Amino acid sequence: MKVPEHIHGSIAPTFTAFNEDGTLDDQGQRNLIDFMELQGGVSAYFIRAGMGQMYAFNVDDVKQLATNVCGHLNGKTPVLLGCNGEWNRDYTKLPDPDVFIKQGVELCKFAQDVGASGVVHTVPEALEFNGASKEDLFLRYFSTMCEATELPLYIYQPPGSKAEYHLTGDLLAKLADIDNLCGAKVSTPDAEIIFNLTHATRDKEFNYIVGCETAFYAGLYAGAAAVIGQGSSVNPKVINAVQTAYDKGDRAAALAAQEDTNALVYGCGNPVDFYKRYATEKGYAVKPYFRSMNPNPYGQDPTPLTDAAYESYKTLLESVFAKY
Repeated sequence: MKVPEHIHGSIAPTFTAFNEDGTLDDQGQRNLIDFMELQGGVSAYFIRAGMGQMYAFNVDDVKQLATNVCGHLNGKTPVLLGCNGEWNRDYTKLPDPDVFIKQGVELCKFAQDVGASGVVHTVPEALEFNGASKEDLFLRYFSTMCEATELPLYIYQPPGSKAEYHLTGDLLAKLADIDNLCGAKVSTPDAEIIFNLTHATRDKEFNYIVGCETAFYAGLYAGAAAVIGQGSSVNPKVINAVQTAYDKGDRAAALAAQEDTNALVYGCGNPVDFYKRYATEKGYAVKPYFRSMNPNPYGQDPTPLTDAAYESYKTLLESVFAKY
């Protein structure tokens, strides 16, 4: 399968709109998407992403979110849907493997039916090896998911994944031979890892997606095509400027845009809270709530920004925007 053209530039790990009781806020989600569309620069929306609290979702939540977003965009901008089965990333309480796989297959099929442009599956940390090699487990899992849909499938290795589930160049090269497995996002700024993974798949119909935008320039140099990071939602045009300048051979401009990209990452401790407040301030109301997951190994509930921190980051963001 040919890799779609939208696997390029900023793919937004779309934040999820919630009501105060933790249920999905459909109108708030549409408002957020409308604001992001107005800002421009997003090549595709990755919904039920890590920054959208993917481990807090059940199957019905995924279907509700996908139906809402795909229906609202109606083909204007591609949507990639996180299709893992239910698991809150508690390694002491792994899901039933048969149920987990069945749910993943179900969501792959649903994604196609609802109009998504691709599906995303994390590395299968919810499944035990049970005597199988990593290669056997990964090939079996991703072959099963790819067979469940005609859509392109992308692998996601989230931050904090256990080392025994990390992708390697040799493994990724074998996975890339599955016809509709079209790319992988690995959440690392490590240039050595980025090089090894891109180099291993350089001759295949496959795109590596940088999983940390502070390493986007290094990823482009190694052969990456796109990036998914907080800035892909908050400041996609700035990130895209790195790639545009790089493609033109303008190293100085690419490095300057990368420096601005990094400053925007370093400058905000809670980009989800910031962006919901920022969209609301601009007339696209999004409630500030999140779905509590405490206690959970994936991370503690976020701390909302203070008014001072919000204003400080807004000043920084808009000063950078003015350059682009």
